[in-house]
Amino acid sequence: MKKKFLIYIALLGVVLFSCQDLSLEPKGMLGEPELFGNEYGVKKYFAGLYNYLPIEDFLYYGSDSEHAYRPDNFWEAGKKSQGNMSGEFFNQWLGVDNDGFAYWPYDRIRDVNTFIENFPAYRDKYTDVDYNKLMGEAHFLRAFFYFGLAKRYGGVPLVKEVQNPLADADSLKVSRATEYDTWKFIYSDLTFAIDNMTDAMESGRANKYAAAALLSRTMLYAGSNAKYSQYLGFENEAATQAGLAGMNPSHANEFFQYCVDAGKIVEQGPYSLYTAGYPDKASNFAKLFLDPNSSESILIKDYDQTVPHNTRLRHSYDALMCPQPDMSSFVGAQSYPPLDFMELYDMPAYTNPDGTPVRFDNRSDIRNGMEPRMLGTMYFDGDELRGKTFSIQKGIYRNFDGLATDIQRGSNAAPINSDGNRILGGRGWTTEIDGVTYNITGAHGHFDDQGAENNCWGAAFIRKYVNTNMATSDVREYRSDQHWVVFRLGEVYLNTAEALYELGKRNEAFDYIEMIRDRAGCQEVRPAIDMTMTNIGTINEANYPYQIEKSLQFIRDERERELYAENHWWWDLRRWRTADQVLNQFRHRVLSCYYVADEGKYIYLDEDNRWNREWTASKQCYYEPIPWGEIGKNENLLPQNPLY
Repeated sequence: MKKKFLIYIALLGVVLFSCQDLSLEPKGMLGEPELFGNEYGVKKYFAGLYNYLPIEDFLYYGSDSEHAYRPDNFWEAGKKSQGNMSGEFFNQWLGVDNDGFAYWPYDRIRDVNTFIENFPAYRDKYTDVDYNKLMGEAHFLRAFFYFGLAKRYGGVPLVKEVQNPLADADSLKVSRATEYDTWKFIYSDLTFAIDNMTDAMESGRANKYAAAALLSRTMLYAGSNAKYSQYLGFENEAATQAGLAGMNPSHANEFFQYCVDAGKIVEQGPYSLYTAGYPDKASNFAKLFLDPNSSESILIKDYDQTVPHNTRLRHSYDALMCPQPDMSSFVGAQSYPPLDFMELYDMPAYTNPDGTPVRFDNRSDIRNGMEPRMLGTMYFDGDELRGKTFSIQKGIYRNFDGLATDIQRGSNAAPINSDGNRILGGRGWTTEIDGVTYNITGAHGHFDDQGAENNCWGAAFIRKYVNTNMATSDVREYRSDQHWVVFRLGEVYLNTAEALYELGKRNEAFDYIEMIRDRAGCQEVRPAIDMTMTNIGTINEANYPYQIEKSLQFIRDERERELYAENHWWWDLRRWRTADQVLNQFRHRVLSCYYVADEGKYIYLDEDNRWNREWTASKQCYYEPIPWGEIGKNENLLPQNPLY
């Protein structure tokens, strides 16, 4: 940043020399004294850095290493973020090429280092409290950038000072630190931030508790990496032998304890689980993500409705999540929750013990018995949005006399099954059965017209983060301005619970789980601790730790329930080292609703996803490759990460 400014001044000086008195000062320029010499200037300087933090929110697109966001490309920014970064919303299946997401933010780290190195020259302009607060905030920002690197690559170069671009080339080629030292550097930066920042709260800016929340998240990630990477079979890889990709499992408890300690610091702050007195717990959970004054939010990322279209200060979340007709003026919903996630929650049975489908008098009866948190996370038939009621039906069966498993599998391409018993169609299509005319689908049902959008590919839509107050005409690309919750107390409780359990403190761990589940309105608030073993994934390798205690798996599942659609799941699978097991030829399932004409009843069936799409994560996913373009400039980044 400083270098760019000085170059700009030099060029400006050439112009001024030819036509102006050199004593004149350039107008409208902010140099280091103007930026670092007062808190308003520092705030402006930091604002640019916050804008580039690897916060995986509505617009995040991981492969754009220069900007990390693609506000000019709605389709990539909107859909790839939910498909690749989260994995929780299933729509487009987009692979990762050999160069990974190529996240390499050392230009931003240089900007932070410039501040840390030069800010002491302005110390006399600040009180001790304000000076320390700003210096602590700089360390928070640097730690956040390094977290984005560490969780992708393991050990990375630790550049702590501003490098001189005119220095000897070899001195600029910084080698990778070990993975352990990289995580300890993040720990050091964040403990410095916590010790120096204050508890002052300002929307969009971190305080000491936000630094502690980031420490909670990062140290849980590091502890899991240390404990479970030993089972990946990378011991003969050069990067693993050098300590660059993998850590000694003896370090796991060190990091888990750091996570617990950070959580305790957050608990000292003015935060509480969100219970704002809404009429029911489902509405309460949904409002948590829309209330800018939520008692649970520790740090939020703001967006701004007043700015012009197609800027990074707006996003398109509502346009992606809300269906036509009448809940969106855009193309319609692009994502939906798979049955695999829905079944993690308390929900009513849709299959009888004898294998036959449960008969429902109304489609919306599927909502009865669902835990409120599920209803606050997803929209189902009978729910309302923008004055319209969801009507989600996939098709009709003339009759259904068999088991729930007696259904067609695979593609849903044919409008009518070969036997003519199941009838599918598009919006507004009707069919006549025994002289009675029926609508084949609901207004928001699964339309079988070879790739149409604007419909539901299952029995639910996403509710979390959807802005219910938007006018339908505004539900378009780059019209949404609701904030993103970067850190909230619910996540910190879950981090603490998992770390405590890993440390063998099971009862204390479930104290936190109980608080989460009580707020969620679960049927069973505190399950009994079960230390018997359960399997993970497909168990396709003999050396894999495919069995864990059932209560630890319960805590992991609780994360999926509470944090669904918040872009944690993919990273959780990576740090647990279970992605290649859970996502081994993984075909997500959908819950589909049909009307059974000869009974006048509705049934819900467990079906294949549209086109039977499959996701397989290989072991390459645990460490992304160091970008080859960077290796071309700095051979000290070798050896490359495992399997590349």
